[in-house]
Amino acid sequence: MKRLQCPKCSSQMELRTLQKKKSFRGVDIEYPTEAHVCVNCGLEAGTVQSAGEVQREIADAYRKRAGLLTSQEIKSLRKGKGLTQQHLAEAMNVGVASIKRWETGIIQSRSMDEYMRMILQDAHHQDSYTGNRETDLPRIKLIAKHFEKILARELLRDGDRFLFLAKYLWYADFLAFRELGRGLTGASYAALPYGPQLNNYKDLLGPILASDAQQAQPLSDGELCIIQRVAERFPKDQDVYDAAHRENIWQNSRMGALLSYSSASELTEI
Repeated sequence: MKRLQCPKCSSQMELRTLQKKKSFRGVDIEYPTEAHVCVNCGLEAGTVQSAGEVQREIADAYRKRAGLLTSQEIKSLRKGKGLTQQHLAEAMNVGVASIKRWETGIIQSRSMDEYMRMILQDAHHQDSYTGNRETDLPRIKLIAKHFEKILARELLRDGDRFLFLAKYLWYADFLAFRELGRGLTGASYAALPYGPQLNNYKDLLGPILASDAQQAQPLSDGELCIIQRVAERFPKDQDVYDAAHRENIWQNSRMGALLSYSSASELTEI
């Protein structure tokens, strides 16, 4: 890496991380910033890439002092909940551009911060997308095998896109939530063009196939009854596919939006 020469005294300049102080919105803050510093006279020169980073560091330093979520905290909490920027935007009823801005340095209002905390930190809100249980991949495989046994055909296979299995799982999860107060798998579902689908399904196929169904929590009699009812109601793949597309839960959701288990009461096909 070519080292810079000081424009004042022609000595070498080193890239250093400096701690700066300033008053921002009436609050005294300290923030880190990178700059080229002359080893002789101490002249500082900011880097080309630092302008945006400086603004983000200033904003985050202020947010820490003001008790607001920082850009990194927002991003980490969102990803920890398995939410995309679009999903969080829809949950907050704001444009996705707002989420992007908050994650790159624009300071959110206190009311928006409180609302965001409620969604990202409140376990009850997350439960509405996972059916009041932790996601259990071995249980997804176990339930898929039960469906295969009842329907006498393979549903879970290598390279599958969950085109039909996801619909069976969705109906079983939502029906169980409606009647038992808890889903079966802890999976979250999204409204996609081909109907309700396992959220992040492309990333789940391999881990589900590799999971050990024997390690799953056993199914109760009530849960087994739910699976049986769904299989009997939709004996053919096309039956469950078409039914899912007739559900208002899917029809009235924006493409890519997470489907809340709380809407299970609106199921009409079973």
